[in-house]
Amino acid sequence: MNEVVLLNISIDSSADSIWKVLTDEQVFAACFENIKMTCNGWKVGGVIQFETQRNGETIVDEALITSILENERLRYNYKKQNTNHEIEVIFSLKPSGNFTYLSIEGKDFVDEFERSHSENTWINMMQAIKKYVQKK
Repeated sequence: MNEVVLLNISIDSSADSIWKVLTDEQVFAACFENIKMTCNGWKVGGVIQFETQRNGETIVDEALITSILENERLRYNYKKQNTNHEIEVIFSLKPSGNFTYLSIEGKDFVDEFERSHSENTWINMMQAIKKYVQKK
C-alpha cells in the first residue's frame, strides 16, 4: 500500500525536550505509562524495543534505526511482534521561536487497517508528548 501518513503538531517546547521523550528510556516511560522502551544503541543499526502488556501477555515490537540526527530526525523501520512487515516511520523536529514543530511520517503499510491504526496511535502519541513537555 503506497499511502503515506503525515502528521504535524506545534509544541510549546524545545526540540531537545521532545527529543528526550523519543530517545531517553526514563523520559519515554514518564510520558507513556503503558509502554516500556529500550534501545541497544541510539545510532544507525540500533534496535529499539517497545514492550506493552495486553490481556496479560507481553507484546514486544521492534524498530531498526535507519537514520538519526540528534534533535532533528529519527527514522526507523517498525515491525510488530510476530510479523516481518516493516513500516517506515520518520520523526522530524523543526524549532521555530519558542515552539517546535513535530512531524511524524509513516509509509509502507500492509493495508488500510494498519494505516488507520498507525495514524490514530501517532495522533495520541503527539498529544501525549505535547501534554508531557509543556507541563515541565
